[in-house]
Amino acid sequence: MKKVVISCFASFFITTTLLAAPQVVDKTLAVVNGEPILSSEFSSLFAPIYEQYEKATPKSSQTIQKENELKDLVLNQKIDDLLLKQQAKKQKIKVSKKETQDSLVEIKKRFSSDAEFNSELKKENITIADFEKKLNDQIAIMKLVKQNVESKIKIPTDVEAKTLYDKITVKMKGGKTNLSPEDDFLVESLATALKRMASEQLRLKQIVIACPKGSNETKIKAAQEKVAAVKKELQKRSFSDVATQYSEDPTSKGRNGDLGLVAKNDLLPNISRVVFSMKVGEYTKEPIKTDAGYHFVKVEEKRAKRDISFDDVKGDILELLYQSNARVAYNEYINGLKSKANIKINKTW
Repeated sequence: MKKVVISCFASFFITTTLLAAPQVVDKTLAVVNGEPILSSEFSSLFAPIYEQYEKATPKSSQTIQKENELKDLVLNQKIDDLLLKQQAKKQKIKVSKKETQDSLVEIKKRFSSDAEFNSELKKENITIADFEKKLNDQIAIMKLVKQNVESKIKIPTDVEAKTLYDKITVKMKGGKTNLSPEDDFLVESLATALKRMASEQLRLKQIVIACPKGSNETKIKAAQEKVAAVKKELQKRSFSDVATQYSEDPTSKGRNGDLGLVAKNDLLPNISRVVFSMKVGEYTKEPIKTDAGYHFVKVEEKRAKRDISFDDVKGDILELLYQSNARVAYNEYINGLKSKANIKINKTW
């Protein structure tokens, strides 16, 4: 159970997405212990987050109010980040060159080549030295959190895990948990996840030939030619080999087409209807057409519907409780830093 608390906060601390942000006239949005947060650095943080928000949120639900709430959230996170950076410097936390270089190597693995990585840096007008400095600061923050928070995280007990499991089973049966709205929402989310685990599942592999809805005739013809090629190849070679060579799904292609275990509700209805009626080892001789393109799907394994006992999920629940306790410990630490800090916010939205 002794986990590094970094995992709770990595999505906030390790901002390694290299995405160009629009150039704006710099304004001071906030000042933290005399150190400014400028609109330009805020924009570089906000741009990729807002892009994800736009993709995930229906147009009808995108409002100025929600955009401003998102801006507030990002600004507050930036303030927390700056407080932690200042505290790491105050505590004289050291980061070796090797640690920075090792982190840089891991980030570069996300790109197809050094040239692609350097191209992204160039787009943002960031030198490799500037990027390494940011990495250095982020590693120092992670060390700070580990040193000051990890020892304060309460280790959950089996009794606490069983109590939560009982609440989840009550929710699965449609009963009331008598918890606070926030805790009830968590239990409901876990109940949904547990239902999925208990349902019939398949391990699938797929080959996707992209042909998005609305494609022109040239793209449709090219996709159909690829489909014909895949059909021929599947008569001679393994599904995995053909998936590796032909599939245009970036997520599963690198895993020989493997999608892992899926439940019925994980899949598009027209795919789900077909594959859940197939036998292990079978694949669709004719691809299934969706708005994304053509899908050849193979059933690798079937898992029948089953009951999930406490022992089946005890480890997962204990980990969840640990992470929840870690967030509490972290919030107490950051709030302590805020209570001693001089923070002035001059947001312009």
